[in-house]
Amino acid sequence: MSLYLNIMTSDIDYSSYTDFISNICNKNDLTYFKSDPRYTPILEHVSSKGGSEYLLYIIEYTNFTENEISDFCKLNDSIGNPSMTQYNIIKTSPTSLRYIFHAYLILNYLQSLNLPIIDIVEIGGGYGGLCLAIHYFANKFNLKINSYSIVDLPSACNLQKLYLSKVNNSLNIEYIDATTFGESISNTNLFLISNYCFSEITDINQKKYIQYLFPKVIHGFMVWNHIPVYNFGFLCKVEDEYPNTGGQNKYIYF
Repeated sequence: MSLYLNIMTSDIDYSSYTDFISNICNKNDLTYFKSDPRYTPILEHVSSKGGSEYLLYIIEYTNFTENEISDFCKLNDSIGNPSMTQYNIIKTSPTSLRYIFHAYLILNYLQSLNLPIIDIVEIGGGYGGLCLAIHYFANKFNLKINSYSIVDLPSACNLQKLYLSKVNNSLNIEYIDATTFGESISNTNLFLISNYCFSEITDINQKKYIQYLFPKVIHGFMVWNHIPVYNFGFLCKVEDEYPNTGGQNKYIYF
């Protein structure tokens, strides 16, 4: 479920959610936010079984060591008191394992494109976990992240800014108000990421991203759900999502 979708595109009242994240940011208190019932259904909801599946794929596909996996999970789990599961090599939030695997898919693809220095834009950044994982593992792929922008709702951007400053205050992230659809981003030749977001927002908002942001993009990766894949202006490679987390979800490379 995408925060960005459900606040920007539906008539359901999500004010309790936005009020919650605004409140914790105003208080500078992220102590328990990942386990709060006002937050968990939105972004910290990977099941224990799902985490086990992600861990199996991490072990099968990546060359990440147990220490690297463990150290990232400890870092990402250190804030927010997430629900933890004991796996064979680590006790962690299943969501942290998903961030590791998705970071691997993205970084491995970037390496195949021979783009050693990259400018990334992410549509819908959650609390910043994927951003953190991509930065954490980029050196494993000899990749340098020149810039990283997250386009999201203002309240979500405030959460990301606070969260990332606590787990890694050396990251230089630009936070972009989603209502601008990335129009203000000056960089070109961008690598676009949008996991469980772009495909969920309304057709009108998708078209605005295609109009304002996509002309600055050359490649990207999405986890696509909610609607059938359509031609949004790039030649794409489409794979079934693995592990599958719902319906006909796809991995989109372009």
